[in-house]
Amino acid sequence: MRRLRSKRLLTGLLSLTAMLYTRSVGFAETEPGQGLPTSDYPSTDPTGTFGMIFKVIFFLVLIILLFYVLVRYVAKKNKGTMFGNSIRSIGGVPLGQNKSIQIVEIGHSLFVVGVGDNIQLLDKINDADEVAYITELLISSRDDRMGFGTVSKWISKLPIRKKDIEEEVEITSTFQQVFHDKLQRVTNRNRNVEEWLSDQKQKDRLNDE
Repeated sequence: MRRLRSKRLLTGLLSLTAMLYTRSVGFAETEPGQGLPTSDYPSTDPTGTFGMIFKVIFFLVLIILLFYVLVRYVAKKNKGTMFGNSIRSIGGVPLGQNKSIQIVEIGHSLFVVGVGDNIQLLDKINDADEVAYITELLISSRDDRMGFGTVSKWISKLPIRKKDIEEEVEITSTFQQVFHDKLQRVTNRNRNVEEWLSDQKQKDRLNDE
């Protein structure tokens, strides 16, 4: 249903732009107060020629902008949202036939899920900074695949206020403790992924036998 609405919206925008372009071309070819040409040779008015070129470029840019806005809108709506904005799939990594690791956002947490013959929870990420970093990384990589990475990088170079990306920690915590906790978390996460992959390989061997 959502795709049908998007297609209808795209068709309407393109039809409107084409209609405006056709009318502008008609007005340019036959200006008010002018009838049929009195000479067998077409007039070569530089002003009219430049005006036509300008109108063609203008409507071409307008069509590209409308298409860009519509694609961004459709991509934003089709991020896999379910149950409002509480659950969405933000990315995944295929590992073979019918096997992948997916990252699902539920509320303010990320869940690393192994999808194979069954669905198994591999890890849960609750750290706000890590959730924001992973989400931004996956969305930016998806935009790069869709062709919006160059525009995003160009916009990011504009002289705007830079975000503070330094991680805030409690004053009572030391750097060694924070580093150790994060290292332990990554180690446990990798161990869970390796265990899940080994289980999937064993199941594949049993199925082959």
